[in-house]
Amino acid sequence: MTIALTSILDTAAAGPLRAELRKAVDGGRPIVIDGSGVERTGQACLQVLVAAQAAAVGAGLTFRIDEPSDKLANMAILAGLRPLLAA
Repeated sequence: MTIALTSILDTAAAGPLRAELRKAVDGGRPIVIDGSGVERTGQACLQVLVAAQAAAVGAGLTFRIDEPSDKLANMAILAGLRPLLAA
């Protein structure tokens, strides 16, 4: 299942993102995140992505972020979450 991230991943986007990723994990299929269109990323959405990655791995599912934008990659690295990009 491919999920395209919205361009603005702020606190308001965290709830809907969490719901979408939870549904994907519950669906039991590999999860591919398209991060190419992200322009701004906040801590709340990074936490949601980390939690989804952990849930997917715990369920035996593939979870990866394809083509993270420079802004998404830089924020993940700044937050100490480089493994999120390498998953």
